[in-house]
Amino acid sequence: MKILLALIVILLRMVDPGEANERALLPVEKPAGSGVIVHHDGYVLTAHHVVAAAKRITIVTPGEFRATAVLISVDAEHDLALLKAETVGLSEAPLGYAGAVKLDQEVIAVGFQFGLRETTITRGHVAAVRTRGVQRVFQVDAAVNPGNSGGAIFNRQGEVVGILTTKFTHPSGIVPEGMAFAVPISYATPLLANIPDFDFSAIGRVKKEFKKGKPTGDPVLDMARTSVRIETIRMSDPSAGTSQSSATPSVRESLRGGAPSIARAPAPLARPYEPPPAVDEDAIERVNAQLRAEQQETLKRLFEQGLTPPAGMVLIPAGEFLMGMEDGLPDARPIHRLYLSSYWIDQHGVTNEQYRACVDGGSCLPPKVRVAFDDPQLAQHPVTDVTWMQARAHCQWAGKRLPTEAEWEKAVRGIDGRRYPWGNGDDVIQKSRSMLVDGKASSNGVEPVGMPVASRSPYGVSGMIGQVSEWVKDWYAEDFYRNSPARDPQGPLRGTFRVLRGGSWMERPLELRAGYRGWDEMTYWGPTLGFRCANDAP
Repeated sequence: MKILLALIVILLRMVDPGEANERALLPVEKPAGSGVIVHHDGYVLTAHHVVAAAKRITIVTPGEFRATAVLISVDAEHDLALLKAETVGLSEAPLGYAGAVKLDQEVIAVGFQFGLRETTITRGHVAAVRTRGVQRVFQVDAAVNPGNSGGAIFNRQGEVVGILTTKFTHPSGIVPEGMAFAVPISYATPLLANIPDFDFSAIGRVKKEFKKGKPTGDPVLDMARTSVRIETIRMSDPSAGTSQSSATPSVRESLRGGAPSIARAPAPLARPYEPPPAVDEDAIERVNAQLRAEQQETLKRLFEQGLTPPAGMVLIPAGEFLMGMEDGLPDARPIHRLYLSSYWIDQHGVTNEQYRACVDGGSCLPPKVRVAFDDPQLAQHPVTDVTWMQARAHCQWAGKRLPTEAEWEKAVRGIDGRRYPWGNGDDVIQKSRSMLVDGKASSNGVEPVGMPVASRSPYGVSGMIGQVSEWVKDWYAEDFYRNSPARDPQGPLRGTFRVLRGGSWMERPLELRAGYRGWDEMTYWGPTLGFRCANDAP
């Protein structure tokens, strides 16, 4: 016994006290949240706050396989991050269309709740779709806890439609029990572009196959297989600011490869709005007569130069107009004065017949839903169920382009800041809506182009209000009007959504105002969503 005690004392003396303390202070990886595998080569999507300020990141699969991961790209504004794990051959989750998510739709939250080592799968519904600035967020009533942060929200077909986040709070300031928020998966598009061979055409494919009755396996098992637990070692030293910046690059560095930004001379800003005198019906008619006279004078000069107007297009002369609306939503403020060069715009929205010519020529894909498109009785109705890319492709095929947001608004309202093409009253909307209710329109609620005459603009452009929402060229930004150039604005340089203008008679009067700004994903389509084209004029 004495010999054994002596040996223990000797061994203890051989251990360096500093080394012992260092071993005792070795950091331990702790669960930080969840993630979802979006590519088989080890790419994982999660919430940015899950991995922010992390010195080391490890992903753990449901089978407890562990792999070190590095941060590839972040979008702190939308609380998203893309990781790359040091492994390949993982099962990846299919992605769906966030734009197709509807209120009260069933969704499935998958992740690793704190305190549990196994994947947790909980079902819920989309309780609300809320916005903050230009951001949209789903409010979900699935039972989750902070361990689900960064985990995926799936639709019933097993496609990822959102990433759980804590960046948003409930309007009351207190999140009800069992309530969570998810960022739409569409916000991750710029991050996914960092994956070398990511197949964007596969988005939404599972749901399409599901609708066709093709077997897709057990989606719940696949959801669990593609979810991972994320463990991190965080920086506890407050002075580790430089380490943090190297471990978690800024959004600018991540998305631009660390390249320095290029300074540009700012364009002149739009002139502030000066309130005009009250606009009555007589004043509106005088303005209309003035605009028609200017239009005819400009056309006369073009004829004298030997130029012929393009078929089916209307000339909008150069000049100033009032854009925006002070009594609308924040993104339409402030109302401001802009100068636009002259341009042509389609008198009517692109019809099914016109779009079919592009499809038959091999330059356009058919609408996502072909019911109206294939009905010969609807050949002269606006084409619908087309994405922004399909609209742009058709305009390019026709030797044209999509109109800018400013061009669309001037063409519909003229120069005096009126609410609607005909003036400021809602009576035309109520009468037209009654006609729809009485069954005097087609099955999808869209009238033939050129109708109704009452909604024709001061320049003679038809159907911009009362038929379909129309894609325009611009990216959407809520605050763009505050910094808009004073001449020929082209919209923000980049964004997540494209702008939509106009709408059917069944929309609220506010949404039918000439200054109302809609927006949606470029990949979205719908039964009342179409477009028209524009072109530069001499």
